[in-house]
Amino acid sequence: MSDTAIRRALLVGLLLLGVLLATLTRQSAPTLPGEFAARTAPLFGYSFRLGQNVKASLAAIFDRRDLRAEQRKMQAELQQLRQENQRLTLENRKLQAALRVQTVQGLGVVAVAPVIDDDPSGLYRRLYLGAGSAQGLRVGMPVTTASGLVGVITEVTPNNAVVRTVLDPESRVGVRLAGAPGRGIAYGAPPSMLRVEIAPEASVKPGDKVVSGALQGLYPAGITVGIVEQVLPISPGALKKVLMVRPAVQLSLLEEVQVLKPL
Repeated sequence: MSDTAIRRALLVGLLLLGVLLATLTRQSAPTLPGEFAARTAPLFGYSFRLGQNVKASLAAIFDRRDLRAEQRKMQAELQQLRQENQRLTLENRKLQAALRVQTVQGLGVVAVAPVIDDDPSGLYRRLYLGAGSAQGLRVGMPVTTASGLVGVITEVTPNNAVVRTVLDPESRVGVRLAGAPGRGIAYGAPPSMLRVEIAPEASVKPGDKVVSGALQGLYPAGITVGIVEQVLPISPGALKKVLMVRPAVQLSLLEEVQVLKPL
């Protein structure tokens, strides 16, 4: 037997002895005659006090154990409440984002999806979402934020989806000038711009807003696409005026997007 075990056994024995002495001296202390009783009285008193102290110590030990157990229980409940609060905060943020899209763009939101990755090859500008058909996503659904148009879903699995963004070289978005006549097509021009071809007669200048405008296209009309940064000179005989447009949404910073009902 180890020294620690021996010490523990001795401590338990002393505690039990103290309790026994306290009980015996209080309930069945003998009546002793004369001088002997006077000499032994302090011993019984010490034994009684020892027993009371031991009982109080044991009670305190068990009380502390109960308090520790209660503290652990309360800490576990507090952790659960914190996790629930985080979940509710995230849900509230998603609902607010969907409400902003509906308020700004007047469109129905199918789902709010997290952005989990982008195209690693650098050849395309595509986003990967942490939501898929299980969350109601389908190929052809427009993807947007309150700031503007992001792209369209081109691939879907049960729990993931791929978005072809407006910057992708394969992207084509029907657009128009906000507040002025002029329709055209916006082409992805990676890494960070759109190339818009519009009628040469259109009156446009840097700073003008470009919005989605094809009534029969993939995207609802009126969603902000970007801001004109440059109007390229028109060469003689050109059939189109070319604009360089900066997208309204900074795709590299997106954490979540709103997926809209398909047209």
